[in-house]
Amino acid sequence: MKKLIIVCFMTLFCFGVVQAAEQSSCISCHGNKAEMEKLGYPQLYLDPVEVEKEVNMGEVACEDCHMGNPAEMTAEKAHEGMPRPFYAAAGKTLKYQAVGREVTNYDPIQPKGKERFKFLMRKPDPQQAKEKGIAVLAQLYYHDHDPETMAYDPSVAEKTCGKCHENEVKEYNVSGMGLNKYQRGFTNFSDLKPGPQNCGAWFGDNHDKIGAELAVEYPKAHGDGSARGCNKCHASCNDCHYKGYEKSNARHVYQKDPEPLSCYGSGKGTICHAGPMDRRRGAGYMREEFAFPIHELAEDVHAKNGVTCNDCHKMESHSYGHLSSQSARESCKNCHEEIYNAALESPDHGNVDCTSCHIQAVGAYQFTFWGPGKQEAQVKALAKHKEYYGTRSQPTLVKHPERGVWIPMKPYPMGVLNMKDDVKGVNKLILREIEPTMVKGNAKIGEQDFTLERKPDEVNDMYIMNGTYKLKKNNKMLAWIQMDKMSHSIGEARNCDSCHSSHDQIATSWWTYDASNDVKKPFNGSYIIRGTKKGLFFTDWKYETPEPAAGMDTEDFMPFINSGNVWDTKGIDFSIPFDDKKYADARSDYELLYGKLHGLEQQYAKDQAKLDTIKLARKILPHNPKKAAEMVSGF
Repeated sequence: MKKLIIVCFMTLFCFGVVQAAEQSSCISCHGNKAEMEKLGYPQLYLDPVEVEKEVNMGEVACEDCHMGNPAEMTAEKAHEGMPRPFYAAAGKTLKYQAVGREVTNYDPIQPKGKERFKFLMRKPDPQQAKEKGIAVLAQLYYHDHDPETMAYDPSVAEKTCGKCHENEVKEYNVSGMGLNKYQRGFTNFSDLKPGPQNCGAWFGDNHDKIGAELAVEYPKAHGDGSARGCNKCHASCNDCHYKGYEKSNARHVYQKDPEPLSCYGSGKGTICHAGPMDRRRGAGYMREEFAFPIHELAEDVHAKNGVTCNDCHKMESHSYGHLSSQSARESCKNCHEEIYNAALESPDHGNVDCTSCHIQAVGAYQFTFWGPGKQEAQVKALAKHKEYYGTRSQPTLVKHPERGVWIPMKPYPMGVLNMKDDVKGVNKLILREIEPTMVKGNAKIGEQDFTLERKPDEVNDMYIMNGTYKLKKNNKMLAWIQMDKMSHSIGEARNCDSCHSSHDQIATSWWTYDASNDVKKPFNGSYIIRGTKKGLFFTDWKYETPEPAAGMDTEDFMPFINSGNVWDTKGIDFSIPFDDKKYADARSDYELLYGKLHGLEQQYAKDQAKLDTIKLARKILPHNPKKAAEMVSGF
């Protein structure tokens, strides 16, 4: 009898689910293969059983995630009010603006090809491209982005993901990523705090402030286009948790913990964290096809061994904090505790960040200039000329002004052209701190007002303000040295002599400039960067003569041909301090101990416990020779 009751109950339950499914136009249409073929959209058929299996979220209906009206049986009515994925298109009539998926004939969001950064990108249908003036589809956005601004839309997240994950959505909406928080701190180019920076200002909210700085016309449409371009890197719920970059039967697979590829843009055409890491800093994590130049430098050893972003960057209250977070710095000891502690206790290296020794060659930008050019399909006063992609032989080590820790930096020349007023140079290292500032939220997408602040000890990035210099064509150039902290591309350590053979820090940079909007063909160049007790100097500039593209002047993207080298900075000590005699003696002791450890390793080859101690001592030796000697003192 008990079994009969259970069977009856299950039958009724299943009948109820089937009835609900039959009443849902979502499943009646998209779950009916013959119907979708009849409507002319076989590519939009989804097997309800496979969808249920992949979503795996219990009693969740289609409209809980997609919105719309499942009670209506016509496409127009059923899809009413439903936000949808879209592409950013550029061309004759579209200036990096939203177009629907109909331009690709609703090609499924499934990975194609071998290049991970554009797994999900498609070409538009030729006829539709011609009709709508589309030259290229530049980016795929999921439906929790706003089609007008391209920014994450918290109001959509609250109505969808927030139904089940209310606290998580609320936490994210007030986090740095959810608010595009720190980008809002850069309101123009000339303010000393937080200072001019590579990504420019926050164009969307500060058109008047930026325009007031320029000696040329700066229409709002240009600022809006730049803001849309910036917003592609600021993540939504789906950007992190939807695994569109992995093939699946029903295209509905989600993940709790974002994987590295989702941090790198999920194959939607952009590069997200590869932007600041691989382009600006040149010390990326995944490297390979994400690197600039592509495939130029070795992959981070942790990426190669399957360590994920979340293993080091822990989330708290749905926020990752900031790039210089203490938890990220301390994550090294999760796997290398003995070595980490030995380095921290070292009288010589206790104030040296792990990355200072374990990052060698870095890539990406060797110059960046904001000047006249074409971007987001608009000819504008502020286009970013950044394609000086190349490699630097090693970072420059700098002592953090607040924390007193030596960290690896990549100083490189930057400038913004057509400035109206003079800006004085400031001859010191300036941290990119942000004083407490009230920011008005974008009410249109459900954003509240918020306060942002970045304290001096919470940030590693710095800059040097060189000031303004007269150009021949583009009025004045505001010049500064961008100094980005290196974070990833960790591997074999630098040898001792790379820091202690000379007090001066000398590195070589080479680059190739290949931007079809600016030049007819690529051209190459190089320079040497010297950090000395007297200052920071960019010397030995060599470069081929470029052939500007139609409508471009060489000064627009290469202002140093008319400004000269205005980035040399005197009066800041960039040398590495050490006692030459003490180092020579220590190096001799080091070599002796290294030889002893090698001999002990042979001697105790069959004593596993002692062998493990000796091998660990060899690893600790470069970090703390005294500690290594103590470990084997009784052997």
